[in-house]
Amino acid sequence: MRFVIFASLQRPHALEIVRRTVAWLHERGQSVQMAAPLAGAVSCAECGIPEEAVMEDADFAISIGGDGTMLGVVRTAAPAGVPVLGVNAGALGFLTEITPEELPISLPRLLDGEYALESRMMLEASLYRGTESLGVMCALNDVVIRQGAKGRLIKLHLLIAGHELGSMGADGVIISTPTGSTAYGLAAGGPIVHPIVSVMVLVPICAHSLSFRPMVAPATDPVEILCAGNQHGDEMMLTTDGQEPITVLSGDRVVVRPAPDPARLVKFGLSSFYDRLREKLQWGGK
Repeated sequence: MRFVIFASLQRPHALEIVRRTVAWLHERGQSVQMAAPLAGAVSCAECGIPEEAVMEDADFAISIGGDGTMLGVVRTAAPAGVPVLGVNAGALGFLTEITPEELPISLPRLLDGEYALESRMMLEASLYRGTESLGVMCALNDVVIRQGAKGRLIKLHLLIAGHELGSMGADGVIISTPTGSTAYGLAAGGPIVHPIVSVMVLVPICAHSLSFRPMVAPATDPVEILCAGNQHGDEMMLTTDGQEPITVLSGDRVVVRPAPDPARLVKFGLSSFYDRLREKLQWGGK
């Protein structure tokens, strides 16, 4: 099998896990590749390839880090159809499947085919300025449109499946997947949604009108946001998974719908979604 490994260069303990994982896989005759900067950081230059080619011919991707690392890996892996195993070397690790201590028992199971693949819906956000398309971004957690550096109230006009929902003055709006419902959307007062449900969650960020509440819509209904901005002409910000900021101007339009390629996550059945909620959100259960 061919494995591609990702890790944050800013986490020394993650790099040590990469070294041990590479050694374990090589001892069992498995092929390993990674982007050249990471290969250099773990003294495995022979594993390094150009970043743009890192997913080529890969059977599995291993993400070693926190949720931020996992989000970046999934966005790269999903279009290539490569399953991702998340190893938590960060703080929260809500998205990751196993701890570093569980790697010695999990890697043999992976090689022996003792795992399941869980499909997770991703979002595709298209930004338009007039009739011009400025790009398409994908997200596993959420798409966020919010106020820019000056932090002043902005006006957003929302449509769902072509039907007007209304206009609101707010700090912004979050459109999340069920997977992302436990991230920014939860912090902003949105509901928790089981990750296998096919819906999109709309959560206003500090809406000026209390009548605008979080809403769950079918994934089949595209969400369109007309970014009216404010009287000062302040720039706004569009982010996907909090990692790829793009400047939005008054009059721009953002259309959000399910991405064509879902994420494929490796699962060993070590814990359920409900177990993870109890543990990660510290609800006190044992």
